[in-house]
Amino acid sequence: MGTCYEPFESAEEVWFWFCSSMVARNTGLRARGDYGGRERCCEINDIYRIIKRIKMRKHISNRHLRVLVKWGSMSVPPYYERRAKKSEIRLWSEAIGVLEFYFREKGIIL
Repeated sequence: MGTCYEPFESAEEVWFWFCSSMVARNTGLRARGDYGGRERCCEINDIYRIIKRIKMRKHISNRHLRVLVKWGSMSVPPYYERRAKKSEIRLWSEAIGVLEFYFREKGIIL
């Protein structure tokens, strides 16, 4: 009998899940069974490898990654926050667009 995984709805949802999972991992989470959240169709390392591949292909820059990490750690996209700079909103949107393409290609989002 197969495991029923809950799919992600967007690249932003994947990114926020990844950031919160990295925080959990850094505070002692060691196995999927330790995580009380919903079963997902990928592992933290799958997302990490995709990010690494996208970066190597120069589809996103270090500036994109800095913005993704900054706002991902706050669990809010910059376009909802008044403190966000226009450049951060632009970089976020560009990076999420690239991530969405790769996540759809891998079947992580529908």
